Amino acid sequence: MFENNDIDILLLREDLLNIFNELIIQIDIIEQVNKIKFNIINKFKKNNINPITIIDNISAQEILNNKLVLNNHMLIIGETNHSIEKYFNNHYINYEYIQTPLSFLELHNKCKNLINQINKSTLERVNFKDFSYSFQLNTIYTTKNSLYLTDKENEIFKLLIDNLDKIFSKKQLLSKVWSYNEDIDTHTLETHIYTLRKKIRKKLNLPNLIAHEENGYCISQ
Repeated sequence: MFENNDIDILLLREDLLNIFNELIIQIDIIEQVNKIKFNIINKFKKNNINPITIIDNISAQEILNNKLVLNNHMLIIGETNHSIEKYFNNHYINYEYIQTPLSFLELHNKCKNLINQINKSTLERVNFKDFSYSFQLNTIYTTKNSLYLTDKENEIFKLLIDNLDKIFSKKQLLSKVWSYNEDIDTHTLETHIYTLRKKIRKKLNLPNLIAHEENGYCISQ
């Protein structure tokens, strides 16, 4: 199994950068066992394959300003920012905020747990045609991009990919994913399917992956 344990750090706040520069040497000594390497970088690379990037709100703003669409899991140090969140959500960039004051021990443990999840998922991925899929990481991968799914989107997609020979009706999906009674009518499913198909088309360039048949939904083959 290929394991990529590198974590990039791109911080434009001078105080945070200075702290991380001092910590890197100590962290490297600790990580000789775990083999996780933290790299301080000075610019984003669109084809970066490292799974996690630690940034601050200023470098997150650089992503927005330069209209970058990145596949790394972004850990943003600082307060939430509406414009950054809106851009990241619109471009399906996987991110979460790390609030200050910062606990470096918690951040370090979070990174280790994420790395372990990512490496473990490579053994559990479903490979199909032009993409692979990890239920554990809520993520669909192509050779160029990856797409993070919400929990409900993930449940829908897993149900479809695990049953390639089956078409699921609206009532069946509502029952299995939401545990709704069959006589309940709702637009919840249509909204989730519409959003999911839009995300897959826009981020992964797989416009017909989820087919809408007369009797329901299935993975296009």
